[in-house]
Amino acid sequence: MAFLPRAFLLLLLAVVCIQLSGAVADGPDRCWCLNGVTKYVPREEIEEFSIFPRRSKCDMVEIILTLKPVNNSTKINQRCLSPETKQGNNLQTCWNNKNTNNTPTFKISNCFESHK
Repeated sequence: MAFLPRAFLLLLLAVVCIQLSGAVADGPDRCWCLNGVTKYVPREEIEEFSIFPRRSKCDMVEIILTLKPVNNSTKINQRCLSPETKQGNNLQTCWNNKNTNNTPTFKISNCFESHK
C-alpha cells in the first residue's frame, strides 16, 4: 500500500512541473523593445517591419524594423522604432490600411506603391 502515496506524489510533482514549464513558455509575450530608435531610418534601408500591439505583458506598441543586408551579409539586422515618432506613426497607418491579410511582417515597399 506504500506504493499508492508515492505514485500520487510523483504524479503531483509531474503536474506541477508541467504547469511551471507552461508559465516559462509564456515568456515571449514580454516586451522586445526596451526603447525604440527615435531617429529617422531611411526607407531604403528597411526591408520589412512588424508591429506588435500592446499585450498583457507589454504595455506599449512595438515596431521592429528588419533592415536590408549590407555588403551581401547574411546577418539579419533588426532595430526597434519608437511608435511615437512621425515615421512610427506613418508605418502604423500603413500597417492598419494595407496589411489586410494580417501578416506578421510587412514589406516596406507595400507602403509606397505607386497607384497606376
